[in-house]
Amino acid sequence: DEAGSALRRKTFDIEQHLLVEAIYRRYHYDFRGYAQASLKRRLQSALTRFHCRTLSQLQHLILHDPEVFPAMLEYLTVQVSEMFRDPSYFRALRETVVPVLRTYPSLKIWVAGCSTGEEVYSLAILLREEGLLERTLIYATDI
Repeated sequence: DEAGSALRRKTFDIEQHLLVEAIYRRYHYDFRGYAQASLKRRLQSALTRFHCRTLSQLQHLILHDPEVFPAMLEYLTVQVSEMFRDPSYFRALRETVVPVLRTYPSLKIWVAGCSTGEEVYSLAILLREEGLLERTLIYATDI
């Protein structure tokens, strides 16, 4: 029924909040700012993978079984990386951002969450084509 479904959604939302907070406090990985709809989909998949009926059960596993959390990270992180993965992004970067970057004598660019680095290489190619790579320091990090 509709009331029961609304209650289950509300409970899931509460458990999701508690689970993300528990992960942050226990493991220092901060998923609190993630898009909630995406996080919800990932957590629903994790419930199946870890044979849990509720996020509270999953939270218990994550907090008390040290082998579960690394596997859980696979569900919470985006591990997609490819050269020029988002062409419209690189087009906008070239047309809108590069003209501003040209006005600086040196550049430091941080690429956070770069997975295996293809986006970083793509950025370096773009900067080289635009004559900016020689005066740029690129920092690339991932979880």
